[in-house]
Amino acid sequence: MTVRTYQLGAARPAAAQAMVEALQLDRDNVVRVEHDAATGSLHVELVRPESAERIDAVVLSMLRMHRRISPKVVREHRVSSVEVQDIDEELAASPHLLQLGAGLCGLAGPLLVLFRWFEARFRALAASFGAEEHHYPALVLAEILEEVGYFAHFPQHATFCCHLPDSLPVLESVAAEARQAKGSFAETLADRLCPPRHVLTPGVCLPCYRQQRDVVLGPGEVRTLTMQNHVFRYEGANVRPLTRAWDFSVRDIVFFGSYEQLHDLREQVVEACIALCRELELDVRVELANDPFFLDANRDKAIYQRMGEVKYELLFDLPHRGRPLAAASFNLHRDFYTKVYGTRRSDGQLAESACMGFGLERWVYGFLSQKGLDPRRWPDPVTRSFKGSAG
Repeated sequence: MTVRTYQLGAARPAAAQAMVEALQLDRDNVVRVEHDAATGSLHVELVRPESAERIDAVVLSMLRMHRRISPKVVREHRVSSVEVQDIDEELAASPHLLQLGAGLCGLAGPLLVLFRWFEARFRALAASFGAEEHHYPALVLAEILEEVGYFAHFPQHATFCCHLPDSLPVLESVAAEARQAKGSFAETLADRLCPPRHVLTPGVCLPCYRQQRDVVLGPGEVRTLTMQNHVFRYEGANVRPLTRAWDFSVRDIVFFGSYEQLHDLREQVVEACIALCRELELDVRVELANDPFFLDANRDKAIYQRMGEVKYELLFDLPHRGRPLAAASFNLHRDFYTKVYGTRRSDGQLAESACMGFGLERWVYGFLSQKGLDPRRWPDPVTRSFKGSAG
């Protein structure tokens, strides 16, 4: 057994956790990863000694990146009497959390009512900005992700979809094998599947940018869209109920316009979220953020995200998890998507886009971590929604 130990020093908990999660994705080289917060040490058990050089490079590169990142709180709502609860054991024992597999959870009873409550509030928030409602399939063409460079940044999250060929002999042979194996024969399918042309969407808003191809906004126009869907991001061993799932639900609000317009709109959305947390007496903060893990040459993009203040996140503190939970993100894309699809303003300049995203299961978990699982102790705005609801 080969174990490498790295001294992370004063690296923030979020940085240490990002390294742990990144290394856990590398199952070909890494057996186990542990971070000792008391000593600041990161212990990595390797599959083979020759992997050490590669793992050294990954850890040192990520450490350099995170040392260049400083925290910045842009808004917050603090509740003096909040007591963040470790609710994981209660959730695991609850009949209302339906654990269907790694990264796959369903909801019932009061947890589903709470989910629907947040769902309705964020849909109403989108409507308050005059957003046009769109609905997209869970499948997205792989070529769309290629167009926007998703595979170059986050290939680890992609869940590819494919099917058997339009060939009667192949279909007959598969059916025959299934009858003989009584349904357990998946390992024999790989060589007969068609190349994947579709992906389960890793981002609710992704289809909407292509829909704005060659669109020209009117003078002073802001185009506002909203959509909700299941989102699929493969997380390997990092899955945890409600907070890190393979299949989860997100409401997005997307704006197209000028930088000045979108900057102001983001401030308005952030303020609306803080107002919601004030109404529910939730202890949260909005912090300058970056995507926690980029592959190799893309890691400098995290620094760009910080310097340009293009990404904010709304965070719930979770001491029992060792890191906060991001339940919403407020992103200025600048012209990243509009340049790909030629979306312009009336003066001929490229338009810009912005996306405000709300992870519904994460809002449920953040709420429960502060209010507990007993609906009788929940704030009035939520308990009023139980009228006429079972459970």
